[in-house]
Amino acid sequence: MKIKKKKLGELERVYATCIMEINDELHYIVASEGASECRAIKANTLEETVIWDAPGGTMNIIPVPGRKNEFIATQKFLPTFNSAECEIVHAILDKDNNWTVTPIMRIPYLHRFDLFMIDDELHLIGGMLCNSKAFKEDWSDPGRIVTGKFHDDLTKAFELTTVYDGITKNHGFCAGNWKGKRAFFITGVEGIFIAYPPEKKTDEWIIEQLFDHEVSDCALCDIDGDGNTEIATIELFHGDKGKIYKEIDNQWQVVYERDFEFGHVVWGGIIAGKPSFIIGGRKGTMDLVLFTYDKGKFVETVIDNTGGPSNISVINLEDKDVILAANRQIGEYAVYEITV
Repeated sequence: MKIKKKKLGELERVYATCIMEINDELHYIVASEGASECRAIKANTLEETVIWDAPGGTMNIIPVPGRKNEFIATQKFLPTFNSAECEIVHAILDKDNNWTVTPIMRIPYLHRFDLFMIDDELHLIGGMLCNSKAFKEDWSDPGRIVTGKFHDDLTKAFELTTVYDGITKNHGFCAGNWKGKRAFFITGVEGIFIAYPPEKKTDEWIIEQLFDHEVSDCALCDIDGDGNTEIATIELFHGDKGKIYKEIDNQWQVVYERDFEFGHVVWGGIIAGKPSFIIGGRKGTMDLVLFTYDKGKFVETVIDNTGGPSNISVINLEDKDVILAANRQIGEYAVYEITV
């Protein structure tokens, strides 16, 4: 396996990442958690476009399913842990190749969200870090899981419904499949919660608790190829442990563990044709590590140890896999091209 790093640019407090097609060409999207820009970089030429230059405070960038050149993102998650003015915005590229960014509505403390369809209607699911704060480190009012249905005009505010309340430091979010169903994994002090959205408009949300101890972030992958999904976590909140769990005799057990400082990246999927987890830390040695499983043992490959990533996005292409990283601690965004 070969890893080639390409530095794409610099952006203070770069945080959010997304890989999507714009005008049928692959683009890398990055945005700052500070009061700064969101940029689109054309993958083949590395030509850059500024989508917005303010207000910043972006945690997430999610393409709109079934539509071209559109995404929903957060802005104003500022200050980072006391972001009562956080809002979602709609961004669209018009026929003249100009971006229009329209605020939709305020969702205080919205840290993670995703978009999904029910009966051809667009919905949002979001994890709110908390419900309110008196000061930055006040965690006395736990966060919740919210959902809502967009209007046909995606720029119109819509009603939010709480589907689960009481998740302290509601930080981690992972979309996947569980028990043969679409599911979203939300993490916090109380553990990992699985939210199953309705398959039809008339159905109800189902919430179940998987772990009951503090988890900052999680990801899913059948890393050992036995047909059962393993779970990788960062523990505790922004914690110093990356762990891989396997269900053995109906109990989730840690089968591998590694130290990180300020753990913030955890991802699961296929890299170089192998089931893999990626875990990264923002401080200390700032390792971004690829985990695979071979001949009964976990194998570590350090992708980088210079950037301190906040988030990554991954795409599997025909001739390579590409990891887009927001190397937040050094204000750098880069891609890592992986070939066999």
